Amino acid sequence: MDSVVNTQIPSTRSRLDGVSTSKDVIFDKILELLKKRPHTPTELTYQFHYNDRTTFSKNYIYPLRDAGKIVKVQGSNHFQLPKQKNTTNSIRKALLTESEIFKTENFKKWIDNNTSKNVNEKHVSFANICLGIKNPKFKIHPDEINPENWKSITKNIVDALLEVADYEILNGEPHYSLRQAIRGFLMDGVGVTIPKKVGINLRISGRKNKPKVADLHITKEQVEQAKKLLLKRNVDPQWFVKFGVKTWTFVRPSTIYLIELANMEFYDEEVKYVLGQDDSKITDPKVIEYAEFKGDKIHSFVRRVCHIDVHENKTDSDFDKYILDKDFVDALEKYYNIRKSQRKRYLFWDDNKTEFTFDNYIEIVYYKVRTDNIFYKKILGEIGFTKSDFGTYFRANYGFRHFGLQMWLIATDYNYELVGEMSHEDTATLKKWYGKRTQKQFQKKISGVMA
Repeated sequence: MDSVVNTQIPSTRSRLDGVSTSKDVIFDKILELLKKRPHTPTELTYQFHYNDRTTFSKNYIYPLRDAGKIVKVQGSNHFQLPKQKNTTNSIRKALLTESEIFKTENFKKWIDNNTSKNVNEKHVSFANICLGIKNPKFKIHPDEINPENWKSITKNIVDALLEVADYEILNGEPHYSLRQAIRGFLMDGVGVTIPKKVGINLRISGRKNKPKVADLHITKEQVEQAKKLLLKRNVDPQWFVKFGVKTWTFVRPSTIYLIELANMEFYDEEVKYVLGQDDSKITDPKVIEYAEFKGDKIHSFVRRVCHIDVHENKTDSDFDKYILDKDFVDALEKYYNIRKSQRKRYLFWDDNKTEFTFDNYIEIVYYKVRTDNIFYKKILGEIGFTKSDFGTYFRANYGFRHFGLQMWLIATDYNYELVGEMSHEDTATLKKWYGKRTQKQFQKKISGVMA
């Protein structure tokens, strides 16, 4: 693999090795580069001294892809030649063993001293800072950073990142993931301690943004709107099914790709109820039991239920999930049967050989998760949601986690213990981040309180 630690990123556009080139020459050069190893669109853009990745992809990468001359490595943003058999794991291994930047002393210390979650993403993120990929105006060799100068260099790193930030800057700090990469390198690579106040002063604090959307929810009317939109557009049935699964199971964005057909079941369930004064259906078991004792009329109906046993790798926990919406259950069962007839192992992932582990599953499904977010942001926008509803970032994927938890909490009159059994090991996190009562529900609870 080519050395990247000394990579230069000239600002000249449309030139190769300092000489203007034709489109065909660039096509050929891209194929030559891919023979050596897979490349991302960003890497290829910089190779040819382009400043605009979108334009470069449109003019060169996508035509090669559409012609079948290059293909994307499944689960990643890398392109390779059709006959190559690279995977996300092999790319990561090659990156860590062959790229010069990861052989520098400070990086080797960091790699040896830390194996925490997503640490590989942090390695790459900090490498991109050093190489000038984050901001071409700033580059630094990792080994130039030491216990004597780390504070002054950190200030320059932060200034460089904020100069090109394309996100909302809070507290004058870079994005949380970038701060984590910087902190990881400094603590485990350079070997320094970052006291809380020092981290805040240097604008690399470890604090997360306070939850602002703990009462974020989706109404029944909005769900129905979304159903109509998805059916009207005649998109792949997967998008309709996935909307239902995301809402009702409120799994983490990447966990949805771990769902195996073997862990799903569909069954009929009889639901008993009595009619309330407003003709509402009361299904509370205690109310039903009392009504039967009194001899009142008991009504019932049969509904189709989907039960899914879901494993969350982040917490290494198994949770039971239930989908009760008839439209989603019907569509999901049809989709399930199609996948089963195709002998697929996973509900939404095509490669049966993939074994998801704590270390690899986020990297494997990264591209899928990003695609989901882009697609559902448009749908949520059309049914009335705005960026401000989601707090700092409009992350549709995490919106579904809030939607589902709030839906179940409202349905169970905020029974945190019951809902927690489907999602959390404790109710504290559920209450703080997802389970704040909506204003309407809170007003309903205090309506009978007398001053």
